[in-house]
Amino acid sequence: MIKSANCWLGALCLAIIPLLIIDISQHALDWQHEVREEIIIAVQNANNVSAQQKAQILDRAFERNQTLYFLMYAKAVSGIVLLGMAIWFFRLYGKEEYIAKWKPMVAITTLMTLFILTKVFVINPLKSTAHIQFLQFAPGEYSFQKLYNENFKGKVVYVDFWGTTCGPCLHEFRNYTKPLKEKYKQRTDIAFLYVSQGNRYFWNEQIRKYNIEGYHVFLGLQEYDRLYKNALQDSSATVLMPRYMIVDKSGKIAVTVAHQPSETDSLYCQLDKFLN
Repeated sequence: MIKSANCWLGALCLAIIPLLIIDISQHALDWQHEVREEIIIAVQNANNVSAQQKAQILDRAFERNQTLYFLMYAKAVSGIVLLGMAIWFFRLYGKEEYIAKWKPMVAITTLMTLFILTKVFVINPLKSTAHIQFLQFAPGEYSFQKLYNENFKGKVVYVDFWGTTCGPCLHEFRNYTKPLKEKYKQRTDIAFLYVSQGNRYFWNEQIRKYNIEGYHVFLGLQEYDRLYKNALQDSSATVLMPRYMIVDKSGKIAVTVAHQPSETDSLYCQLDKFLN
């Protein structure tokens, strides 16, 4: 048992640094998608987006740019300060009598593992709520028809195949998913299914950040590929993200290339056709 307070304090400082690195990596990825790609999309689609919409997108991008840079700098500085404190505490520990040189490594490894596991498996994961539901597949079972029959029978389902680092996918979530839900919030015969692959940690973070209400499935790369092709009934189909589909009330995929949420009027016409 390590009884030295200096040893534990130094280990504590070092153990926090990986958590800051994870956060900085997340902020850097957010900057890529929420600032850089948003500005590029706004410029590229200048003719298809109203001046008001373009201004709103750019305002959000610039505001987010300031926030993310502040967070990255603040956490980087905090990491440097913690590193300095850790060195200082370990120097004090080194002056103590009858010290064991291997003990700091035990303390650092123990705390670092505990903190990372807590962040990834306790703090980060989301649980099903009234508005966000997580669905599971039985091992080896990737039938889209079975998924529909067990969860959505009698409903129109708007399906979104997306990836956790797919810029266009996240662009839709940021700017257009909420208005889509508002449009149909009084309907009980429509459901929204989001099928994702990529990084499970980022998956949880993005569902939380964008408050993506609906039903969610997370799959590995091969399982995602299998479900995607099973939904299209085409084993040679090329996997594209984002890919939107509409399932009618009989469980048949009626539209294999549906409009995306940003194509508001066109998408509403498609959905209303099957709802009415």
